[in-house]
Amino acid sequence: MIKLLQKLKLVLSITSIILLSACSLTTKPSAPSATAAQSNHNNQHYSEKVSLAGQWQFQIDPYKKADKQHWWKTTTNTQNWDKIAVPGVWDVYDKYADYMGDAWYRTEFKGDAKWQQQQVRLVFDSVYNDSEVWLNDVYLGANKLGFMAFEFDISKHLNTQGSNTLIVKVNNRFRRGAVWNWGGIRRPVYLEVRPQTHIEKVYVTAQPNLAEGSANIKLETFIANLSDEKINAKVEHKLLRKGQVVAIYNDTPTVTMAANNQTKLTASYQLAPNKVALWHFNNPNLYHIETTLSINNQIVHQHKDRFGIRTVEVKDRKLFLNGEQVRLVGLNMVPEDRFDGNALPLSRIKEDVDLLKSLNANFARLSGPALPKEYLDYLDEVGFLVVEEVALWGKDALVDPDHPLPKQWLERLVSDNYNHPSVIARSVGNEIGDLNKNPKVLEYVEGAIAHAKELDPTRLAVYISYSADYQKNDPSKFSEIVMFNKYGKHEERLQVVDSYHPDKPIFFSEIGTALDGVDPNESVLDVEALMGPLRKYPYLIGTSHFAFSDYRSTWYDEKPSWTTDFSQNRAWGVLTSYRNKKRSFVKLQNFYSPLEKFDLDTSGKLPKIKLKSRALNSFPAYTMQGYRLIWQALNRIGETIQIGQLPIATLTPGQNAPAFVVPYSGDYAKLQVSLIDSAGYIAQQISHDKQVPLSSEIKAHFTSLDTIRVIYERSALANEYQLVAIAPDGTQIKGKSTINHFAEVSGLQPQTEYELHLYAINDAGRGQANSQPLKVHTAPNELPPIIWATEGKLDAFHIGFSVGRNDFAFEVQYGLNSGEYTHKHLVQTKGATRIPAIEQGKDHYFKFRRLITGTVDSDWSEEHKVVLQSASGLQPPSDAVAIATAKGYVVKLPPVRGATGYRLTAKNAKGEKFELDTKLAYSNFINLEDPRLVQATSVQIATLDAQQHAGEFASVELVSQTVTLASNSSK
Repeated sequence: MIKLLQKLKLVLSITSIILLSACSLTTKPSAPSATAAQSNHNNQHYSEKVSLAGQWQFQIDPYKKADKQHWWKTTTNTQNWDKIAVPGVWDVYDKYADYMGDAWYRTEFKGDAKWQQQQVRLVFDSVYNDSEVWLNDVYLGANKLGFMAFEFDISKHLNTQGSNTLIVKVNNRFRRGAVWNWGGIRRPVYLEVRPQTHIEKVYVTAQPNLAEGSANIKLETFIANLSDEKINAKVEHKLLRKGQVVAIYNDTPTVTMAANNQTKLTASYQLAPNKVALWHFNNPNLYHIETTLSINNQIVHQHKDRFGIRTVEVKDRKLFLNGEQVRLVGLNMVPEDRFDGNALPLSRIKEDVDLLKSLNANFARLSGPALPKEYLDYLDEVGFLVVEEVALWGKDALVDPDHPLPKQWLERLVSDNYNHPSVIARSVGNEIGDLNKNPKVLEYVEGAIAHAKELDPTRLAVYISYSADYQKNDPSKFSEIVMFNKYGKHEERLQVVDSYHPDKPIFFSEIGTALDGVDPNESVLDVEALMGPLRKYPYLIGTSHFAFSDYRSTWYDEKPSWTTDFSQNRAWGVLTSYRNKKRSFVKLQNFYSPLEKFDLDTSGKLPKIKLKSRALNSFPAYTMQGYRLIWQALNRIGETIQIGQLPIATLTPGQNAPAFVVPYSGDYAKLQVSLIDSAGYIAQQISHDKQVPLSSEIKAHFTSLDTIRVIYERSALANEYQLVAIAPDGTQIKGKSTINHFAEVSGLQPQTEYELHLYAINDAGRGQANSQPLKVHTAPNELPPIIWATEGKLDAFHIGFSVGRNDFAFEVQYGLNSGEYTHKHLVQTKGATRIPAIEQGKDHYFKFRRLITGTVDSDWSEEHKVVLQSASGLQPPSDAVAIATAKGYVVKLPPVRGATGYRLTAKNAKGEKFELDTKLAYSNFINLEDPRLVQATSVQIATLDAQQHAGEFASVELVSQTVTLASNSSK
């Protein structure tokens, strides 16, 4: 280590800067624990985090009574106030689903005598949108940036010997565009307790020297001394990768700090080539930095963060990552769902990012509103390049170079997210460039981009434009990349933008055409027609499709194709608001695949796989490293007969891979091959159906005057289903083929009996019809709503449902036993409802129906069972299999709803045990590389919940690279 330190080139500068205000900008710790108080680390010198999550008192104030009645006072009578979960949004509760205006929150927490000589900060990770805060009758301040974290130093206002009353006023009136304005304390609230002399934050600027293989590590350490005494402080930095120390920097001189002051220490070091592992979206290597602050050789505070080493450049109208030219693709996201709103629990973040990665997405202005730290943390972990944004939009009074709020917004983005390698650019606004609507926009964008580069010269500074094709003098001229949104005539408008900005690369930051249906089966998006013709333009560095998923909205447009559905689900996505995959999901996954060719040849004795990566004259195009093929031979009931993996050598853009031979000559019903990336995400799938599916059985049926709907059990090998109605005269009326859990046939005669045949279909053809004959009469009934999704929480369950034009309300009946419905009430929300549990943690059963203007109530839906979360934890994944690789295992599993990852416990031949947590939570394959796994003789798996608690463990079947698991006897 001494020799290593002798080689370090040290540059040290000490600069005194002003003490941060009560709303100071710091790098915040990871998500708070669910426990009342818990240290952020086992070491006592790290900041302590005390979560304030739980049930808070809640009261709306539509008539603004609070000002006269002084609701911010601790003496206010709150006996009749409601209770609501924090973090969370009030819109997911039926009674507040459409509420807009002021709402008040109140909670109490106990102080701790040991906090008396500490700094205690009250941190809100996000409150939407405007908020004001009181503690013990003292007004702390306000925040008007609803997606940004903010904080207050409450050390002087805290009762450390007893109870403290915290009151928050929230207003959600502010709405951007077509996005729903979810209201409430949407992200965690917590106390952070640390010494008066402490580390505020550490900026890490890690720049690789690609020619030499080394990296320059610049460290900026911000130290605050809030005590009344002068101190002599010293810092030490420790760099770790995969838990191993790679460097220690402890030769910085001691600095003298005056009382009530702050200092920044700046030092630069060289990291040797053998210690450098670059961060890349396909290989996201991360480092931890642990910083220790000492006074008179006594440790007083420690701080921990993560960073990555990578470089992003724009030159010659091309984008380069770590020196490699790349052409990339992505999707835009409105980060929310209908059951949690935009509160974004960790399970929602992980499911969405895992789905995003399985779509081969790797670069996008992912979200206009700022993403929370936990979201960026996961993007860092799995590898995704993101543009974050000061979310000005359209005609906006904030588009003014003299307005302080956008500047503050940008500065807080930089301060909060400086160390995230996933953040490669910052946008200063979205679609604000129309000179008639925002006459000061040129001055604003020019100044904001200059300020962004001043704050952080290592990231790109950009602007998102809708006007770049009709304004030659567009703010895009200040952007390092022309980020361009368009929803029609894409190739023509791209050429116009190119003529206006011939020296800049162009990226379609939003590309789309029209809404794509709330019904997954009705998706008509033609991905090839939309983006295929654009691949040939070398200055186009990629595209980002709008959008990832549908989202709640009440936007009604003059264009019918842009008008929101009656369910309030705005259907731009390739996934529904409930995360059901539409037909367009697989289309986009295939289009975004890094493979130009992916063929399965089953004509010979052994199947062969041929593949070729996309060249740089197309997109996406990049070096494919760490990919592999997983092949499975399946029988007719979907059981795996044999499974194996084939590693793929690194492929550069446009390279053919040698043909792969599948080492299996036996019989099968389906042969499926999955291309997975280095983490395990499925990038593309191909298959050969040798046998038609088994028949699918009808579980329930419903009729109207001219339509019959059936609910059915899915057949294991089926891709689609079709319902055929046979009239008394033998005429066949065929319904649409469907990927849904139900099938319909329309255009029938009233009061007529039909014989129903349901067929399961795959590439081998159509299977036999349902084995149990079913004859059904059309009748003057109304069809029930479609139940798109359900989700159980500990104390409630959610239902996602369809809404018709004339539906004025809905009704639900439910109970704790099948067929026994002890509770019943009206539902007046659209598209989603939350039903309080009869008994926490117990299974619930329900039926649902429509109340319709001008006709009878609909039939009740089929019965649904909802499994509520248990206090004892989540269930383990069923039938998990681990396939051996040279460096560990690829685990195959069905993802568990609510999971944030999985915990594996393994034992080797010597009986030695070890534990391993996965990053991925919603991928069907998870690639685990750990030398200890190679020696494992038994493995068990459990599901991790939001608090990282493991539930019940189940055994994992360990297999060699090829193994027989089941027979093909199921004909």
